Amino acid sequence: MSYTVTSLPIVQQVVQQAPPATVIIKPAEPVVLTPGLDLILPCWNPSGQWVESLIQHYHEVVDIMGAVPIQLILVNDGSLKNFTSKHISWLEAAIPGIIIVDNKINRGKGFAVREGVKRSQHAFQVYTDLDFPFGIPAVKSVYEALQKGADVVAGERGDAYLRELPRKRRIITRINRAMNKFILGMKVSDAQAGLKGFNMMGRDILLGTTIDGFLYDSQFMYKAGKRNRLKIGTVPVFCRPGITFSAFRFKLLLKELKNYLQIIKGA
Repeated sequence: MSYTVTSLPIVQQVVQQAPPATVIIKPAEPVVLTPGLDLILPCWNPSGQWVESLIQHYHEVVDIMGAVPIQLILVNDGSLKNFTSKHISWLEAAIPGIIIVDNKINRGKGFAVREGVKRSQHAFQVYTDLDFPFGIPAVKSVYEALQKGADVVAGERGDAYLRELPRKRRIITRINRAMNKFILGMKVSDAQAGLKGFNMMGRDILLGTTIDGFLYDSQFMYKAGKRNRLKIGTVPVFCRPGITFSAFRFKLLLKELKNYLQIIKGA
């Protein structure tokens, strides 16, 4: 078997035609987010005159936020009652540009929030419960904290909130806070307050959560706390008068315990 040896002049010619070792890459265009706020509200089997209440709350948010553009994103998590095409029509007529995600299957609050966040289009997002349990000013407080440089902002309920809870739920909440602090080492032990805000970096973390149930909040804050450069802020929140608290069924607690073990494993 014979081999053909390339002559030196040809090799030099190929080398001369090769691209330079230093390649200049033009930087990508910066991502420009639309100034404003996406307000994300998950709901399941809403009760009473919820449409009228939501319309009123929306206009209160618009008034208190001034010139800040507001995009309302409502996510139905497979409601079996009190959420019909008629309700959707009323909302679309009363709230300009409202986005309604109508999931036919109940998947859980975490899943619903993520589905809403996927439709977001502004620089900041805030999610809270349909009945605005902490009031409208709390939404503005979260937004202002984001404007000041926080990447993720959590509503933090104090001892006054615990005193308002039914005994069983108060015990569960205390245990949850202790576990968050001493087992997970969270920067925010009260991770379950249903009011959070975030920018683009926080948005990516939230969309990376996997828990569909209530503990998506804890998984979100746990993952956020693992990012050393991420700035996490808190705002004190208080329940507005007239808020009722739901009871946790034993079956649901077992399910959420499994989700908590998932967080511990770092999933």
